[in-house]
Amino acid sequence: MTADPCFPLVTLQPLTDASQAWVALRLCGEHPLDTPSLVRVLSGFGLADIIVDLPCVACIDPAGFDPAPLAPFAPRLQLAITAAAAADPGLAPARAALSAAGYTLLSSDEILLTVPAIAVEAPQKQEAPTRGLLLKLMQLVTSDADTDEIEALIKHDPNLSYQLLKLVNSVAFAPGKKITSFGQAIALLGRRQLQRWLQLLLYTRQPGSQHASPLLPRAAQRAGLMEALAKRQGLAHEMQDYAFMAGMFSLLDQLFGVPVAEVIAPLNLPDPLVQGLTTGEGTLGALLAVAVASDGPPTPALGKTVARLGIAPEDWAAVQVEALRWAVQVSKEA
Repeated sequence: MTADPCFPLVTLQPLTDASQAWVALRLCGEHPLDTPSLVRVLSGFGLADIIVDLPCVACIDPAGFDPAPLAPFAPRLQLAITAAAAADPGLAPARAALSAAGYTLLSSDEILLTVPAIAVEAPQKQEAPTRGLLLKLMQLVTSDADTDEIEALIKHDPNLSYQLLKLVNSVAFAPGKKITSFGQAIALLGRRQLQRWLQLLLYTRQPGSQHASPLLPRAAQRAGLMEALAKRQGLAHEMQDYAFMAGMFSLLDQLFGVPVAEVIAPLNLPDPLVQGLTTGEGTLGALLAVAVASDGPPTPALGKTVARLGIAPEDWAAVQVEALRWAVQVSKEA
């Protein structure tokens, strides 16, 4: 891809409601987006396909902004402007034009976590299995234990058993016939997908809690982003899996309240993964630094980190959209 010197560095993050369900995406640039840049992200990189299911809030510059090219995306797009732009009398005609085009202007300073205008009530969830059980299961999976041993542990928790069968009998897997045994379910998923599913369940709500962990969207976003970055860097398939796991496990210290090295110690993880998570060194440590820096709006530090990896701003935007495809899908099942 030919680098466009005018294309801004952008970040995409999920916006959540009070129960931590994803209700929208936030798209921010290193400076407020103009019309061509926003259209490029939506159509050129495939974000439009994602916002069919999840609206997007884009931080824009109302000065000279032309809403006409965005008409196909208008039903799933909201625009946010800075407080200064909202108060600038010279921009009153531009704001009026956007309002006339059907957009409700939000404050870009108020969409860090929630967007009340598009928040939706989250459905009732089944109680999640305990994190201790999930860690034991991951230990079995990573040590390549027998299926019978994994199946026996799953049977200890009725909610985990329910969720596993629900997952493999979902439309996404469409096995052609109903799966009714845990051995069949494990075989259908495969060890790699089973491991990923267990990682995600760590962040779901725990018994006695009404909400998922607020860390869930961040962990899912980091995991998808790190895997996409590893793929873009041409790393081996095994390293792509390690990158995904590093992103998912990177918030376990906050989840458990103890150092991440202590949490992952029983899991028998490969050395590159342990190194990246505990010291921030090596290839995975470098990718993790990028994922952590992208948690919020673009900063100069993020720009330098992305540049060190040799990733152009357009490629960076494409990588984030690719990461969101997985993260949005799994957030629906979390």
